[in-house]
Amino acid sequence: MSYQLDPELPMSEALRRVAFAELDLAHGALAAPPERHSGVHSSRKCLKRLRSLLLLARPGMPEPAFATLYDRLTAIARGLAPARDAQALIDASNKLERETGAGPGLGPLQSLRAWLHKRRHAAEQNLERSAATDAMRGLLELRPAFAGLAVYPDDFGSLAKGLRRGYRTTRKAFHHAIDTGRDEDLHEWRKGVQHHWRQMQLLAPCWPSELSARVQTARSLSQNLGDDHDISLLCRLVSTPTMIFGSPDETAAFLKRCRKRHRALRKEAGIEGERLFAERSRPFAARIEVYWLLAAGEAAKAAVETRPDNVVAFGDVRTPRAG
Repeated sequence: MSYQLDPELPMSEALRRVAFAELDLAHGALAAPPERHSGVHSSRKCLKRLRSLLLLARPGMPEPAFATLYDRLTAIARGLAPARDAQALIDASNKLERETGAGPGLGPLQSLRAWLHKRRHAAEQNLERSAATDAMRGLLELRPAFAGLAVYPDDFGSLAKGLRRGYRTTRKAFHHAIDTGRDEDLHEWRKGVQHHWRQMQLLAPCWPSELSARVQTARSLSQNLGDDHDISLLCRLVSTPTMIFGSPDETAAFLKRCRKRHRALRKEAGIEGERLFAERSRPFAARIEVYWLLAAGEAAKAAVETRPDNVVAFGDVRTPRAG
C-alpha cells in the first residue's frame, strides 16, 4: 500500500516517498477523459491524504513551507469540488431512499435528484473545459515543492507532536459536537476524524493489527458523519424558499424522514467516537511513538543482519571478511 510511511527510512525520505506516490495517483486519475468523473473522486482523495500527511509533519516543518504546500493543495481541490459535490448529493439521496425504505417523504427526492443531475452536468462541462487541466498542471507544479519536504529533527519526534495536536483537537471537537448536536459542529468533528483516519493509515506499519483496527473504526465514523452532513445539505436544499421540490406536506414528510436518519447516524457516531477517542492525547501519542520506535529499531536490526558481510556500513567497526 503506497499510503504508508516506511519505518526503515529516515522520516523525511519516507514522507517524500508517500507524497510523490499520491501526486502521481492524483494526476493519473485526471488524465483519462472517459473516466473523468471517477477520476475526480480519486484525485480529491489523494489531495486529502496529502493534507493529512502535511498536518502530521507540520511541527517539524518551517511554517511558511507548510502553509504554501497546504494552501496549494486546497486550491487544487477547490477547483475540482463542484463536479464531485453534485455527485455526492445524488449518491446521498439514493442512499437515503435505500436505507429509510418506502413510505411518505420520497416525492421531493425525485425532483431534487433531477435538479442535482442538471447541476452535475454543468459542473462536468466546466471540468472538461478547464478544471481538470488546471488541476493536472497544479499537481505537476507541486512536485518540485514536495521535493524539498523535510522535517527537523528527522525522526518520529516531529510527527508525534503533529499526531498529538490533531488527536487533541479532534477529541475536543467530538465532545463539543455531541454536546451541541449542531450540523456545523458535527461537520467540524468529521474533518478531524478524516485526518486521524488517514494518519493512522500512514503509521499502520509500526503495528499493523493494532492500528488497522483504528483505521477501520475511523473510516466507519467518517462515513457516518459524512452521510449525516449530506443529509443536512439535502434538508437545506429542500427547505430553501425559492426552490420547490414538492408540496408542503411532501416536504414535511421528507424532512421527518431525514431527522429519523440523523438520529440513527448520530447515535452510531457517538458510540464509535467514544471508542476511538477514549484515551487522552498525550498518552495516545506517546504510545504510538513507542510503537514506531520499536518498529524502526527492528527494521534497522534486520537491515544489519541481511547486509553482506563484506560490506561495511558507515560507523560499522567490524573488519571485512577477506576473500
